[in-house]
Amino acid sequence: MAELLIVPAVVMGILIGLVELVLLARDEPGMWLSHSLHAIPVMFLFVFASMNISFVLGLLPFAITENSMVDFGIRVVIGLLAALKTGAAAALVPHTSVGESKFHLLLIGVLVVAAPYIWAFIEPFVGGLLPFS
Repeated sequence: MAELLIVPAVVMGILIGLVELVLLARDEPGMWLSHSLHAIPVMFLFVFASMNISFVLGLLPFAITENSMVDFGIRVVIGLLAALKTGAAAALVPHTSVGESKFHLLLIGVLVVAAPYIWAFIEPFVGGLLPFS
């Protein structure tokens, strides 16, 4: 059974949140700080959900939980929701001539989907530095 990933989800949430902060500063020069104050905590939720799909599905008694493509499909849905949320937040910005670029939305969605796989590569480098990992 998969384990609940809390510290790795926080680390990946910080990294993806910083990427979003840089993209927000580029895409929305006027309101990037106030927009990022809500974007980063919400990004933590999306990354936490993406990284813990295997754990949650492992709690279910269905045979479908053993299929890794189901995990990936749910991660893709979470990534799409993250991209849609980012785009919807940009649509609410008062100065409508500026907003997140399509690249920004696509990158955020892909990073949320790829967060567990990226963690597998960076864990050997930062895993020993983190508490409870």
